[in-house]
Amino acid sequence: MNQVDDADEVFQRTCMVLWQKFNQFDRGGNFAAWACRIAHFELLKYRESKNKIRILSDETIEQLAVAAVPISAEVNERRTALANCMKKLPAADHDLIHQRYFESLSVSEIARRVDRSTHAIYRELSRVHGLLSRCVDRSVSEGTQ
Repeated sequence: MNQVDDADEVFQRTCMVLWQKFNQFDRGGNFAAWACRIAHFELLKYRESKNKIRILSDETIEQLAVAAVPISAEVNERRTALANCMKKLPAADHDLIHQRYFESLSVSEIARRVDRSTHAIYRELSRVHGLLSRCVDRSVSEGTQ
């Protein structure tokens, strides 16, 4: 197995444990922190089962797991803010973002659909990215996700 396969295996094991133990999760708690902790333990179990050469010590993995919790909380906060900011976009901007990131259309496919140049679509995407970035930053700083 390669590293990608190993990561997929740990991810699958983590998802399975999360489903099995979901009823033990405190609904008022931090789900991301809880899930990260389970992933941490699944990684340690997987490493032990494979007896692989360890690039990182268990202590380093522990430190990374602890450091991931606040990062995970910030990502969740920003994701919520992004969803709210997306709702505030004008319909044309929302549609552009939806086509590019939710339908996974290429810029050239979008350009063909709307009969515009790829340069114009890149410019519009850049403008909308800026709008969303500023909106997310403002929402997070104001605590209004």
